[in-house]
Amino acid sequence: MLGNFLFKIVRSSGGLRERLWKLAYETFPKVLPDSDWWFMNYGFEPTDAERREFGTLDEQQFQWRSRAMYHYLAARAHVAGKDVLEVGSGRGGGLRHVAETMHPASATGLDFASSAIAFCEKNHTGTFARYLEGNSMDMPFEPDSFDVVLNVESCHAYRDQALFIREVARVLRPGGKLHLVDVRAIWNWDLLYQWVSVAGLELIEDVDISSNVVTAIELDEPTKKALIKKRVPFWLRGMFTEFAGNVGSQLYERLKNGEIQYRRIVAQRPA
Repeated sequence: MLGNFLFKIVRSSGGLRERLWKLAYETFPKVLPDSDWWFMNYGFEPTDAERREFGTLDEQQFQWRSRAMYHYLAARAHVAGKDVLEVGSGRGGGLRHVAETMHPASATGLDFASSAIAFCEKNHTGTFARYLEGNSMDMPFEPDSFDVVLNVESCHAYRDQALFIREVARVLRPGGKLHLVDVRAIWNWDLLYQWVSVAGLELIEDVDISSNVVTAIELDEPTKKALIKKRVPFWLRGMFTEFAGNVGSQLYERLKNGEIQYRRIVAQRPA
């Protein structure tokens, strides 16, 4: 019950939501400091058609479905030879996967949690990706700096998401694209579409991938449940269960019954 209550607060609006998300992202890496725990998304179960079109992953890897969320997002962006920015890079595994397997010209991760950046600097040293601490609503980059911006299950936590979209439009080069996946209520998706339009970006792809995420959650349940029981203090397990979107969590139930949707969108800056 305590975990559910705290999670509802974290989902609240305004500056309080941003501060609590920041606290959560600063705290979780300390509770789960494992060097191979590279991802914090809910996971993605690809279709057979996607496997054929975009290649397959080693499905014996730890957290492979969370890795798949990045693989099947970034593969659609055709990032080879391009400058790539991930906003909300978290524990860095997604950007590292993109950098090591898809051959971009550069790969930069930006995250507001100093502990996440410290984790990346410790565990992804010697890789092509670089990680910076910074604000998604005031990015430390010049205009026209990137060809592709990735955002994975992150922008719902930002205090001013409209400003974030405007920042994306600013740092993208003409013809550049935002590739975003997130989970929201339907009305909240409508708001995001408005912000994309106001920022001068064109929505060119919009796909409901809720079923892929629900399936991933269900298939990963035994592993997640065992890890939470092993590593998380009893009094925090409820919140971790909600945060991880385990079977039975509010997020899982709402996603499964259609109250909220997990979507993939692509928005382009006009050339």
